[in-house]
Amino acid sequence: MRIAITGTGGRVGMALARRLSAKHEVIPLPRGVMDLADSASISSALAGLECDAFLHPAALTSLEACEDDPRLAMRVNSAAPGKIALWAAERGVRMIHFSTDYVFDGSTSSLLDESMPARPLSAYGRSKLAGERTVLAHPGHLVLRVSWVFGIERPAFVDRIFDDALAGKPLSAIADKLSLPTSTVDIADWVEALLDADAEGILHACNPGPPVTWHGMATFVVNEMRRRGILSSTPEIAATRLEAAAEFRAPRPRFTAMDTSRLSAAIDRPLRSWQESLAEHVALRCAAR
Repeated sequence: MRIAITGTGGRVGMALARRLSAKHEVIPLPRGVMDLADSASISSALAGLECDAFLHPAALTSLEACEDDPRLAMRVNSAAPGKIALWAAERGVRMIHFSTDYVFDGSTSSLLDESMPARPLSAYGRSKLAGERTVLAHPGHLVLRVSWVFGIERPAFVDRIFDDALAGKPLSAIADKLSLPTSTVDIADWVEALLDADAEGILHACNPGPPVTWHGMATFVVNEMRRRGILSSTPEIAATRLEAAAEFRAPRPRFTAMDTSRLSAAIDRPLRSWQESLAEHVALRCAAR
């Protein structure tokens, strides 16, 4: 199968390209080839492109950048995937588009399934919801909503905690915002299975388990580091509140833990818990020291 993948310089795109290239022909479309902010660049990249599937994880993901320039956010996160989705539909190419848990407003405290109404709080969330709708205007396409993605491809929050703990720096993490983490290893595994499945519409794609805060994830990481012997003691992690994070100018939802039952049914097997996936990630970080 020939598979085009955008954002191959990013965390998810890089993981997809690495996993799928073992069995498929991967056509990388990094920003230098397809600039989502430039309609002419998109047209140029699509011209003559031949593929069986089109995976689209690339996006403008900085909430603050989207808040500062909502028109750019809409151009990159909505107009661009809409143009790609139309191109794919006209050629019978299946598109898998990546979205976010930030399409929800965080007002509930129970797991969010795909039928729950999306009410984004931020320009980022609004642009991603608009992107979902432009893609799903074409039957057969699939949207995967992911959350709190981590992996070896690029540093994420859990890697900052790992590095700071190893360096003996003070640790702190927000303790009043809950979601579910998602491993790039598992995203790539699920996508590979979904390429052979008939799923369309929206799927929630994160590692299941009890909803967790960033503070809870940080605690899990340092406990794993202690268990593996690279920390002699478990450092204290200061618990902070979301409203105290001055660097967060864009509003963020407080509860966005998603139900993954539909994804599990689509690939016909249980999903790994976030604890298992995060423990594996910490083990890799420890081994790479």
